[in-house]
Amino acid sequence: METNSAVDSSAEAITIARPARRVWARRSEAVLGSDWRTAYLFVLPMFLLLFGLIGWPFVNALYMSFTNTVGFRVGPWTGLDNYIRLWEDAQFRRAVSVTVTFTAFSILFKFILGLIAALLLHNVKRFSNVLTGLVLLPWIIPEVVTALTWRGLYDAIFGGINQLLLMLGIIEKGIPWLGDPNLALPAVIVVNVWKGIPFFTVVLLAGLKAIDQEMYDAAAVDGANAWGRFIHITLPSLRYVIIVCTFLSTIWTFNAFGIVYMLTGGGPGGATRMYSILAYEYALNALRTSAGVAVAMTMAPVLAIFIFILSRYMRAGTRATEATEAAARGTAAIIYNVVSWPFAVLLQIIGWLLGMVSWGIEIGLGNISRGLGALYIRGNEARQLTALRFSKRLGGLLVPLCLVPLLFFELFPFYWIVTTAFKTDLQIRSAKSIFWPEPWTMLNFQQLFGETAFLLWFQNTLLVALIATLVAIVAAGLGAYALVRLRWRGAGAMATIVLVAYLMPGALMFIPLYQIFQALHITNSLLALMLAYPTFTMPFASWMLMGYYRSIPEEIEESALIDGCNRLQAYFRVVLPLTAPAVMAAALYTITQAWNEFLFAWVFLRSESNFTLSIGLAQMVRGDIFPWGLMMAASLAMAIPVVVIYIYAQKFMVEGLTAGAVKGAG
Repeated sequence: METNSAVDSSAEAITIARPARRVWARRSEAVLGSDWRTAYLFVLPMFLLLFGLIGWPFVNALYMSFTNTVGFRVGPWTGLDNYIRLWEDAQFRRAVSVTVTFTAFSILFKFILGLIAALLLHNVKRFSNVLTGLVLLPWIIPEVVTALTWRGLYDAIFGGINQLLLMLGIIEKGIPWLGDPNLALPAVIVVNVWKGIPFFTVVLLAGLKAIDQEMYDAAAVDGANAWGRFIHITLPSLRYVIIVCTFLSTIWTFNAFGIVYMLTGGGPGGATRMYSILAYEYALNALRTSAGVAVAMTMAPVLAIFIFILSRYMRAGTRATEATEAAARGTAAIIYNVVSWPFAVLLQIIGWLLGMVSWGIEIGLGNISRGLGALYIRGNEARQLTALRFSKRLGGLLVPLCLVPLLFFELFPFYWIVTTAFKTDLQIRSAKSIFWPEPWTMLNFQQLFGETAFLLWFQNTLLVALIATLVAIVAAGLGAYALVRLRWRGAGAMATIVLVAYLMPGALMFIPLYQIFQALHITNSLLALMLAYPTFTMPFASWMLMGYYRSIPEEIEESALIDGCNRLQAYFRVVLPLTAPAVMAAALYTITQAWNEFLFAWVFLRSESNFTLSIGLAQMVRGDIFPWGLMMAASLAMAIPVVVIYIYAQKFMVEGLTAGAVKGAG
């Protein structure tokens, strides 16, 4: 009897508990969203990375900026003293001016040249993939390779630019491009433009391919000329892509450190000292940690404006914010009108100046060539047909010709790397046969692999890149899916935090991260880099994957759920196989960024046995001694693995770069 009574009591308790759980489940779903349990599970790895390695260091840095911290022991509270002193600091005011100038001119020329390149490539019928891959090369090679290459090109005595200008009779003696305070900043801007053109080109090219050709046909029937179609169809159709390109590149450029630091160190006389370099000098060189953090924090409100714009736009189109999509797009349109009008004006001027040369890109090459044919074949149908063929051939000839100057600008530094790597030191110093090795030699490579720790640096870099990529991709893949597909409260805020985390300046993060790693006793170790690199690779990989997830029809997942799968099973069995190209693109991006990274490695690593390739190559410069042959051989050896990967995976990378801008704007 007692046993039966106990069983009855248990059954009664279960009967009471089940409705209670159902009530709690309904209430929790009403408050937190219908998919909150699954979403929290998916987003947990991302949450740990964001708040453990980005959120907490940011809060710590913010606190330090209000203290008098010398070295890495937090000092007493001083309030706003650090910020007040900064605006009285002439070095800081000049650094802000240099940063703004560097950013404004870099973005201006990257946008214009990137758009022209995209329009040209859009009209190339043959070898377009090869040409796109060639244009993409400057963007994918490591920063240290870029810096060393251009430092060699700019060299006043042995540099390729001076030698070329001397051969053409344009100058009479070498120009110290990086040693003249009046020329150093423009010279550094040229390097940034060279490296940044491919990003604009690839994303704008994808945007051009997404424009419906029927719109152009309808406009032509209505009497619109080529320039009118460009202004009223092409530019408006690209406006969301332009927003993403411009604002992302602006933030990247504003936070630049590695290339500028390796080219000039902020000199001469502070002519190229950007705010990121000043923060580094204050925090590590002068041990004025709180002042260095305050430098970076002072720029945070400027970055916050761009981050707000991007987060509002990039969240448009996801399930979590369908109700606010119209508002987000309206905001983007308003900002586009404000930001893009200077570009539109400049494009009109450029279009007018280039007239007879570049009109056929999208701006009238076909009209000019047809006009030339019509001069001698009017009135005869057969001749009109010949004229049409003539115009197409002329257009097909002029477009590649217009690409020649761009390709020369983008590829000449690579030619310089290869030829210098196979020269002897004597040939380099004697300036004999500047643009061709005589004789070709492997001495630099023998010295690189036999007398330096290059292979060890290569091994360290590969290990760090692979592990950091694995961590970033797992967290990004799961988290991005939760942000795009699942209904849960906090998705919008989390998506904004992801973007903020990606756009967080390295100049702000390296100081508190160094403190954390020092407390954990992992500074001067590869583990520090493995933990630090996902802080900037995971957020951007998440953005790329979000664009892909949006493009997958939801009906596919709903069918799997109806067939009995839960969300986790539907993701791994259905969604993940469909997003294999996206995962490949994200992995390619993250491993490249880890392979190329300079700032964190420069700050965290001290012993040569732990050096990555970026630091090892940078350490080859000994004061004023530049072993150009050895450095170019090392640069070539470092760049080859990345280039080989991109040759085979270019399609995935291009899709990855454009997923968030083109698909996310759709």
